[in-house]
Amino acid sequence: MPILAAENCFKKGLVAMAEGRPAEAAAMFEAAMVIERERSVSRPQMRYLSYYGLSLAQAKRASREAIKACETAARVDFFSPDLLLNLGKVYLLAGKTTKALETFDRGCKIAPNYKALRLEMEKADRRSPSPLRFLARSHPLNRLLGKLRAQLLTGPAKKASKGGRFDPSTVR
Repeated sequence: MPILAAENCFKKGLVAMAEGRPAEAAAMFEAAMVIERERSVSRPQMRYLSYYGLSLAQAKRASREAIKACETAARVDFFSPDLLLNLGKVYLLAGKTTKALETFDRGCKIAPNYKALRLEMEKADRRSPSPLRFLARSHPLNRLLGKLRAQLLTGPAKKASKGGRFDPSTVR
């Protein structure tokens, strides 16, 4: 029976999050963890901890407790794209965009077809799309064209104001 009670609390927490009530969701996820603890489960479900951290970050702010909860869950259950998605979202809420992008990227490597990870990554990505999207961002042609584009967008305006000209040989 306690298994069902913990799972019911978890599901109620998910509903509360979907309806925009993160404080209530945090309470439900915490209740699920308490029920698991009372059952003396040696390894509680990490998704309870992860969603607790995410809802806590959404309710108040991305505190150390919220980040630690999500990091712990993602470290223990490291092949779960859901937990990596939650961790990345908490990093974004904490203003740690680079860590968020790294986390989303790790999740995309585990589950390449997981749309939620891709969407979050695109929302958080600070870079413009690669010039040739059918090639990897790290492909030499994309790197060269990206540098040329950046030079064209920022370089000539600065250089023109100083009387200089755009020199394509300066692009590496």
